[in-house]
Order: sequence, then C-alpha cells, then structure tokens
Amino acid sequence: MLLFTEGLSSQREIIAEIKTLFPSLFVVSTHSQERPEIHEFSDSTEAEPKNADLRLAFLRDIISKYGIKLIHAGKHTLWYEAHRNSIESLGVTLVTGVSDVEMFEIADSKIRFAQLMKQHRLPVVPSIEITDADQLEAELKSRPFGNDALYCVKPVKGIYGMGFWKLADDIPAARCFYDTDSRMVNTKVFLHAMKQSNDFKPLVLMPYLDGPERSVDMVVKQGVVIKAVARVKNGSYQTFEESGPAIDLAIACASILKADGIVNVQTRNAPDGSPVLLEINPRPSGGIGYLGHSGISLPALFVQTYLDIRPAVSATDHLLPNIKVRPLTQAIIV
Repeated sequence: MLLFTEGLSSQREIIAEIKTLFPSLFVVSTHSQERPEIHEFSDSTEAEPKNADLRLAFLRDIISKYGIKLIHAGKHTLWYEAHRNSIESLGVTLVTGVSDVEMFEIADSKIRFAQLMKQHRLPVVPSIEITDADQLEAELKSRPFGNDALYCVKPVKGIYGMGFWKLADDIPAARCFYDTDSRMVNTKVFLHAMKQSNDFKPLVLMPYLDGPERSVDMVVKQGVVIKAVARVKNGSYQTFEESGPAIDLAIACASILKADGIVNVQTRNAPDGSPVLLEINPRPSGGIGYLGHSGISLPALFVQTYLDIRPAVSATDHLLPNIKVRPLTQAIIV
C-alpha cells in the first residue's frame, strides 16, 4: 500500500503511471483541499487536516486503516522530516526528497545550494544574494558578471520559475505587462517597483545563460541515483537524453545532497557549452509527465526501488531496472 500526501499537480501523472504498471497496488492520496483532478487515479482519497498539530494522528489512522507501507510526502517537507522517527516507528518508509532537515534547507535556498556545490567543485551559475533594492541597484551598476552579460533575478526561495525576470535597459517600460512570457523587464521599472515594496524578499542576481536548459528527473535512494533522464528544453520543444555531462552533473549533485525519492535537477549550458547547476528540487518536477514519451517510467522505478515489487506489464521485465515501456525516442514535446 502506497500513500501520496498533499502534493503538486504533477502527482496526478505519477499516480496514473503507477496504476498502469502496478494495477494491483493500492494507492491512497490525501490533500487538505478538494482536488479531484489530482486524485483521479487513486484507489482511495482522504482529506488531510489543515491544522499541522493533527497531522501525526491523521497519518497514524491512515496507516492503520489501509496498511500503508510507503509514504511519499509532497508538501510540508520540513514537518515530515522533523517527525520522521515518529512516522517510521509506525512501520512505514517515509520519502520526502531529502534525507534530513539540513539538506532540505540547503536545497530550498538557491544561495546556500550554490555555495555547497562550489565547495564540492561542481560548476554552478555565479550568484549574489540581494537583500534590498539599494543593493540590487548598486550591483547592477558595478556589473559583477561583466559588461556584456544579460542579468537576471529570481527569489532565493521559490518554485516553477515564479519571480524570475531578465533585466534589460533598452526595452519598453511596459513590456513586462504585455509580453509576460518573455520574462523580460525594463531595469529601471523593476528597480522602481522593488523600491516601493515594503516586503522585499531576498533575490538571487545571476548572469542569464541562454544555452539549452536540461531538467534532469531522477529516482534516488539515499543519495544513490537509480535512474536519471534529462528533458532538454529548447524554446517550446523538449527532447530526451539518457546520458551526457548534464546527467553526470545532476547525479553528483543529488549524491552530495543525499537526495531520496523522485527529484529534479536543473542545469543550463555556459557559453563554452558545458552544463552548470541552477538548482535541485527535492520533489517531482512539474514536467515529469512528459517522460511517458521517453519510454522510461520513473514513477514505476520508484515503486520497484522502495517497495521491491515488479510491474505487472510483462513486456518490461527484460528491461528492468530501467523500466522502459517502449524504446527511448527523441520525442518532441510542444
């Protein structure tokens, strides 16, 4: 029995794929809100308490009711890690994406993440933590990454590219309002907005790298990568890779952070064509559903790794542990 606690929308594709390859595996999912579109493929769903103080008792009841053996925690990672011993004492394996609170906090901070990767001599995009608008203005004037670089910012903490902007002096002041997909904003407009804010949230200032982006989805167990597949993003198109320097870099990153579960590492190519690390997400990526087109099922491999059971689809048996549903293709996802 497998329990998925409150998670992001990509949980739907994960559960659907697991049920396709393990039809007899009973899957329970929970959420604090009504989310039928996420839980469509679950065998049973339960409403989570919104009060965190009630969560442990709720989990105890769910584990007893359904005979749960494995819990994949979606949100509230810090809470789950803080209560790991109590939860696992109930006879279950807990998977949160990380192995301890410290590694989650490093992964959650793009600045701390970059510092740790540099300590281990892994290439990472240069970054400066910005704590107020005046500092941002001063750094932009000093051009720490060179005069020819395009500069960009994003929140120190955040997901899905929320708050990411490329800064340019020579674009129309209103462009960010009518061309949001470009993620371009006039530098003066951005600085003015930040100076008006009474709640400035720390930013990361970086050079913008326009080389291909790779989103490396992985199944990892206590820092050991079982399988990794990269989605190569070129504009609106995505293709897939099973090997290469970006995957090697992502594997090293996951090992250092002792990642655990279904996780994602983002890389970009530097001007010389070599990959550099952007961040690690200790959770399934929003685009993990695209991997169905690659012929490799990471959700199924997750189940096999943590529950030690094999998928019911006999055609995949000779391809384990990769668990391919069809040969890897250079599928183009628009």
